[in-house]
Amino acid sequence: MGISSERAPYHRRALPFTAEDLARTALVRILPRSRYRLAAQTDARFQSFAANTTRIAYRQQGSAPSLLLFSGPGQNPQAAAMAAASWAEQNWRPNAIQRRVKPGVVVVHVAPGNQLTPAGPVAGAVVPAAVWTVDSAAGKVVAAGRPPGSPSAAELKHAAGALMRGEPAPSLGELDLAERGVMQLRTVSMPRAVSGLLGLFLFFFALRYGIGGLLSLMIMPSLLSAGAYPASSGKLLVVVQLGINVVLLAGILLGAGLLFNFRNMAFRVPGFSSGASTTRNVTWGAYIAVMIGMAVALDGVLPAAEHRSLVNPNPNQYTHVSATITDDGGETYVVVNGDLTVDLSGWPQSEWSGVQFTTSNPSVLSLDAKPAASGPPIATFTAHQAGASRVNATSADGRYSFQLRVDVGPQPT
Repeated sequence: MGISSERAPYHRRALPFTAEDLARTALVRILPRSRYRLAAQTDARFQSFAANTTRIAYRQQGSAPSLLLFSGPGQNPQAAAMAAASWAEQNWRPNAIQRRVKPGVVVVHVAPGNQLTPAGPVAGAVVPAAVWTVDSAAGKVVAAGRPPGSPSAAELKHAAGALMRGEPAPSLGELDLAERGVMQLRTVSMPRAVSGLLGLFLFFFALRYGIGGLLSLMIMPSLLSAGAYPASSGKLLVVVQLGINVVLLAGILLGAGLLFNFRNMAFRVPGFSSGASTTRNVTWGAYIAVMIGMAVALDGVLPAAEHRSLVNPNPNQYTHVSATITDDGGETYVVVNGDLTVDLSGWPQSEWSGVQFTTSNPSVLSLDAKPAASGPPIATFTAHQAGASRVNATSADGRYSFQLRVDVGPQPT
């Protein structure tokens, strides 16, 4: 037999990765992103569970402090989780600054598939704890259970996938550099004077625009439901006002979350969490400028545009005023003792029969002439005294509707 010249296929990684390989590969991303710190295996604080781990990482800031442990073959992840949970319960407690504390423990067991402990929450632990497993031969990750403060399981899957493709694990120097990134992020906090002024700014905005934003958030879905899209400039301005109110509400919530560091937002939101003070200052300045700009638009620009969109803007024509379907959602002005004619004959003729006209304030604006039974939907209203009212009209089947705000007052000068 001749010797074949073809080479056998070569697999870059023929050996399974170790728990240390996975720990380094995962932690080099987890440390700066989730603000974990590394602890030495000889750290006296963690001796109760150090023997069953190969790497210890922890995060003690905020309301959800967490321990992230890595265990290898021959080590007991369940025992490590129980001991770590007891330590967390004893040492991470509420205080005068952090009134609510919910610690969690995650132990990542890295071993060949036939040596892995079952994944899932650890029964009997005094604080929420879970064991996640990683098959060092196949790269399969099982992350059952999610204790408070635990990192994303996607980081473990990313690390296992990289190692299975033959990529080398990061060096100890790279891991040290990643931890320095955590130390740099700790400098993000603002001076007290700046945070105080920003707090007053957000408090004013919350009082002034927060309630309007909540109401707009409830109104907008119905306004934008089927068939309710803007049919006139007046209604379009209403939608724009509602949209700005909702964006202002979102901005208030973002600012409050950053100011009080809700779920570590101050260290995770791009720009605001930058290690460079110039970048942070520019981001905060842009945030405040956008919020003020939207407030000016809401209180100054849009009301002026809405005033210009009034029906019959000529002040000499406020005695006998008319409106059609194009004025739906708009506003008009009628002088005292003047009249308003609403002509909805622009609706399909099949909808003319049975159209109902109403006025929200009959003492200001009364309905004096209803449409003829067989004629087009045209109604006449009379203005009696200064005030505001709304004219509403609805087709018999409810498919078509009309609304117009009517301001009644003296003849404009």
